[in-house]
Amino acid sequence: MRLLIFALVLLLVGCDNEFYTVSAEEINKERVKLVESLTKSILEGQRSGDVHLLNDKEAVTDMVVAFHEKFQKSSYEAITGLFGEYEDLRFHEVLRPKDKTLMEVYRFKGEFSSKADVEIRATLNGNQKLTGLWIIKWKDKM
Repeated sequence: MRLLIFALVLLLVGCDNEFYTVSAEEINKERVKLVESLTKSILEGQRSGDVHLLNDKEAVTDMVVAFHEKFQKSSYEAITGLFGEYEDLRFHEVLRPKDKTLMEVYRFKGEFSSKADVEIRATLNGNQKLTGLWIIKWKDKM
């Protein structure tokens, strides 16, 4: 439940443009690799049926609990219904809240079999733990 509330807050805050794009020089490439690897592992596991179960070193407790096997399998069915099979992702940008909250939003362009424009969005907290993951229709600006 808290995860859903966080998602709604993030979306509402995002609508108010309370984030800024991190410059290329400021992007922590190690964190990008961390988020990219974790996100790929989750989506590739969902695609193969061998889901990646999160642990407390990778994600906050709410994510570990919410991303159980049944949820991942049913959410992947929903994703494939909208966008087709997951193929890959490409890094696009990092955003941070203007209020200096220790959170980062990682946006990736998703590649799916439908060839639709898809965003894969992941969020990390200040402890570098996954706090959210969304697969949504692409918008040029969050």
